[in-house]
Amino acid sequence: MAIVLFVEKMYCSGCAQHVLEATRALLPEADVSIELSCKQVVVDPAPADPRRLVDAIAGAGYDARILRQEVDADFLARRSAARARLDGLAKPGRDPADSTGAEWFRYVYAAAGEDPAQVPWARLAPHPLLAAWLASNDSLTGLRALDVACGLGDNAEALAAAGAETTAFDYAERAIAWARQRFPESAVRYAVADLFDLPPEWEGAFDLVHECATLQTFTPEQLPSAAAALARLVAPRGRLLVITAAREEEEPQTTPWRPLSRQEIEGLAVDGLGLETLHDIPATSPSGARLWRALLRRRE
Repeated sequence: MAIVLFVEKMYCSGCAQHVLEATRALLPEADVSIELSCKQVVVDPAPADPRRLVDAIAGAGYDARILRQEVDADFLARRSAARARLDGLAKPGRDPADSTGAEWFRYVYAAAGEDPAQVPWARLAPHPLLAAWLASNDSLTGLRALDVACGLGDNAEALAAAGAETTAFDYAERAIAWARQRFPESAVRYAVADLFDLPPEWEGAFDLVHECATLQTFTPEQLPSAAAALARLVAPRGRLLVITAAREEEEPQTTPWRPLSRQEIEGLAVDGLGLETLHDIPATSPSGARLWRALLRRRE
């Protein structure tokens, strides 16, 4: 699997040569291609810990960030089979004995073994909408960030790469162990925690709270509690960034996930949070999902 990076200030062939040398010093057997016009570097195969590659390029004097990690046809086939298998199981949170879906998600990670293709939401790269938001905003240096339900850690690592002092949590112990295994030298503080039972010291502690694709696993009855839990994490003048699947108000549910309506996404503005921007992003393919990217800010 290849990894694609964007390298700041890689303006000329001399810059590209420096980046190439730094990459090959770390990964002498990898194929490396550089597209100078768009400042992108493709490395195949990707290192087990992509942060080491980012750090190697930084050592050559260039800031790099991960755009995406490309996967091969075999990976995609395994992922498709995993999705079909999971779609046949009880939907997360719909089992009365597992009202929050915690056991469902723990089962997914446990059943995956060492194969990330068995975790359908594991992109092995930051979510494109998060990556685009980070690229178009100022550095997060000096800010405290929290990644909610972090999974295998790619979004948390992107926040840290943007300069934030980052904490990330998931209630699946296996997910946290896997993230730590993937990024052994990470500065991210990974923790096992539950959105509905968070450490009291996290209340109002984060300048940026990032939530991606977690709210769509909750029932309508659970959403108000989830919104309140997220709001409690946001520091004064802090922000909540939410990326989730979108739907029309009366659109039927066709997957284990329940995309949010505009009314539901706007309903996240609770306990002093106000909706600052809301982007409605259409599906990019017939099998893709329409998405919301919402930014909320605490008023005081």
